[in-house]
This record gives sequence, C-alpha cells and structure tokens, in this order.
Amino acid sequence: MNMKKKLAKNLILISIPLIALCVAAYILPMKYMSVEYVMWDEEFENSAAPYMDATTLIIGDSRAKSSVLPAQLHEDTYNIAIGGATPIEMYYAVENYIEHNGAPENAVVVFAPYHFCDIDNWDQTLYFNFLSADEIAKIYVKALKSNDPIVASKGRIPDMISYRLRLPSKYLAQMYESKFIGREQENREKFDSIRADLGYCEFGSADGDDGYTMEVNHETFDYSPLVVYYYEKLIEMLDANNVNVIIAQPPINQASGDLMKEGFVTGFSDYMKDVASRYPDMHVISEIPIYPNSLFGDSIHVNRKGAGVYTDELRDYMESIDFWASKNK
Repeated sequence: MNMKKKLAKNLILISIPLIALCVAAYILPMKYMSVEYVMWDEEFENSAAPYMDATTLIIGDSRAKSSVLPAQLHEDTYNIAIGGATPIEMYYAVENYIEHNGAPENAVVVFAPYHFCDIDNWDQTLYFNFLSADEIAKIYVKALKSNDPIVASKGRIPDMISYRLRLPSKYLAQMYESKFIGREQENREKFDSIRADLGYCEFGSADGDDGYTMEVNHETFDYSPLVVYYYEKLIEMLDANNVNVIIAQPPINQASGDLMKEGFVTGFSDYMKDVASRYPDMHVISEIPIYPNSLFGDSIHVNRKGAGVYTDELRDYMESIDFWASKNK
C-alpha cells in the first residue's frame, strides 16, 4: 500500500507542472504566441463583439487582408480576412459573426486562387485554436469523406486532442522561445495597429519583389473538394442572409503572372464563371489581376502602395456597377 501511495504521490507531483503549463498555454496566448496569432485573435474577438458596426465586410485570406484598405474602399467597412485561412476557416468565422452580430449589408470575398487547391496552414489553424471542437469535428468528418490528404491525414486525431488540451509537446517550445511572456508588447501593438487600420494588415513591406507565388506550381486547377465545399457553403450563407456580394480576385506579381499555366488560369476562371451562373445576383470577377513587381512587399502579398492601387481599382469597379446603392435581392 505504501508503494502505491508513493507512486500516486509521485504522479501527482509530476502532473502539477504539466497541468500548469497547459493552463498557461490556454490563458496567456498573447504573451507567447508568434505575431501571426494576433490576426486570428482579433477576428475571434470580432465574431463576438465587432470593433465597429460595419455595413461592409472584407472576407478572405492573407491576400484579402493585405490588399484591401477598408477606409479607402468605402465608409463603415472592416476587413475580417485572416492570414493563413482558407474558405474552411472563414466559413465558420463568418457564420459566428452573423450569429452574434447579424449579417452585414455588403461583403467583398477575396481568396488566393491557390487556396482552393492547397490547405497549407492547417496545423496553424489547430495550433491557434480558432475553431471550436465541434467545428473541427465537422470539418474532420467531411475531410474523411472527401479523402483530404491534409486535414484527414494519419495521426490527426491525436494532433487535434493535443492542440485542444494545449499539451506541452505542442506549445512548450514556443513558450520557452518567448520566455513565456516576452511577446505581449509586440502582439498588443500589432493588435492595435490592425484595429487602427480597420482590419487591414501589411504582410510584406519591401519596395518590390520578383519571386514566384504558389499558383505557378499548378498545371491545372486541381482544386480541393474540401475547400470548394466550404467556399460554396460560405457563398450560400451570404446569399441566404441577403448580403450584397462581390467576388474579386487578389493581384499577383508580374513574375508569377508570366509563369502561370494556361490550364490553371482557364480552370479557375471557368469555376468562377460557374459560381456566377449559380448566383446571378452576385458580382463575380473571374480574371486574376497582374500587377508590377514593384507593388509587392513579398512574392505573395502587395505592399501598402499596391494595396492602395488595388483598393482604388476595386472601388472604381464597384462604383461603376452601382454596388453600394443597390441591393439586388
């Protein structure tokens, strides 16, 4: 009996610091997480109580986040796009936003074409715990049915549990790297800057970039059935909530534009035209804009100057179709 008591005591002593690390990882993310986490946290807070009562939302991924300047586009506009997100995460982000705050009057939907093909940040999604356990379970079931090689890959269930419990095996390295609380000031400043820019966030700040983006790696529009499923659920949800929608494409640099394969460009354009045919009240731009390399802060994202150019062009187009004045339902 004494041996059993001693073993139990030792197990308790060992478990206390592990539990403490899990609790710290859960309650102190802004103190140790990398700066990428800030966008997810800012949008998570927006879902429950928006920073401003926006009539127009910008919805999408990092290219939407870095390409559209809300204040320059139209009054009462906020950018709720998330860097690293695909339509999977944004479907639930918008669903939660509408549930807590009601539907916006207008929405601009912008996703990088390659994000229909590649789920390249799923571990980040799990790591940041942006989605609820129920949402992740629904995505996983759908991923199993569609044989998705990323979301339903071998070992995902232990991964999902480890992230949900904030186990040290997933979080201790970053906590140690940040000295546990060393990133709070940087993250708070980033959070405040995103809010000051009404959700806009610059990813690359260089005065030009001639690198290649991921679209150039695709011979055809080899889309992910899982991503397309959630993209169409997102569009359907906006339509069902009587939201005035424009679907636009983010710009890519000239270096990448020169290398994009015709099969990919044509396939993507055909898909967008199909979406437009099923939602005739929506405005759908199927063409991918190609901008000079000088307007890019890195190979993927426009710099702030490029964002200004893109926002001006998008605003001019929206005014030409009387987007703001008319609701087509």
